[in-house]
Amino acid sequence: MFSLIKKYTAERQLRKNLYDFLAEMEKNLEFFYVMDQRQFITHGYLLDAWPKVKDLELIKRHEPIVKYAHAMEDFNNSFKAYKEYEVWYTGDVNNKKSENAHKLHGMKAELDQKLKSLEALIITAGQELEREMLQLGLLKS
Repeated sequence: MFSLIKKYTAERQLRKNLYDFLAEMEKNLEFFYVMDQRQFITHGYLLDAWPKVKDLELIKRHEPIVKYAHAMEDFNNSFKAYKEYEVWYTGDVNNKKSENAHKLHGMKAELDQKLKSLEALIITAGQELEREMLQLGLLKS
């Protein structure tokens, strides 16, 4: 009896985690479109659901999903570094030197370049996850 309840609870948690991860991907795609359209990066991407699913075998076997998560983490780390450097640069007149301005500009250009590659990664990963969820019977076609 307890094993049946445990199995049901585990399946329910798996379903919730996968749905949360898919919803997060959809929200990140929306973030991408807004930032791409506005040509202005205002924040990083969501990765709250990734830690809950990253160790699942059904996720690990899909390279596009893993690549997506690593790209989001990389973008978020670069964005954080850029914002920290920007705060440091603008925080003191003594930091406003030509070499620091060039570094800040380079960091922004690198961030813009990373942003351009994300659309295809997000879409491909979302399609892989949806396909996996269809096979598990969690989505209907």
